[in-house]
Amino acid sequence: MNGGAAFATAPRRISARCPAYGYQPAGFLDAGTELRRSGYYGMMSSIACEYGIPVGLFDAMIIRESRYDAGVFSPKRAFGLTQLMPDTAAGLGVNRYDVEQNLRGGALYLRQQLDRFGQVHLALAAYNAGPGRIRNGALPRIAETQAYVENVLLNWRRLLGFTPPNLSQDVRALSGMQRPTIARAATVTLY
Repeated sequence: MNGGAAFATAPRRISARCPAYGYQPAGFLDAGTELRRSGYYGMMSSIACEYGIPVGLFDAMIIRESRYDAGVFSPKRAFGLTQLMPDTAAGLGVNRYDVEQNLRGGALYLRQQLDRFGQVHLALAAYNAGPGRIRNGALPRIAETQAYVENVLLNWRRLLGFTPPNLSQDVRALSGMQRPTIARAATVTLY
């Protein structure tokens, strides 16, 4: 696969106002992960900005997905920095084995989920479990997905420089709420 028509015509949110984000060590990653992260940070931050995704959110998601290991396979056959599944990559028209296309595919897929669900925690859950698992504006009651959302949000907060006292309680509470309540709760937890 070499990046088909869907990838070539994918809508991008390219802005002349995308600032150049300089790499800063996260301060909570092991040395190997931090070294890999430093090598991909410029490309990752530029792509996040192009797709209108907060750089810290995309960075935190990649930390959770692959720990910045571009050659890692999951047991479910997801691959690369953003852990794209074969069908997802094909649907996005990207070559998941190409680092830049993997990042662009992951950014596009996350952007689609953000646009579809309008809330970061639901978009992350959809990225992890699939958009069909998000019902009634609530996180699916899947322990793996709840842990995923919790970890990405925790890492995002750590990258911003602080750690909340009890994020897991907040994520568990969100899994049973209706959409209007989530929207109010999300405004408290989003930056």
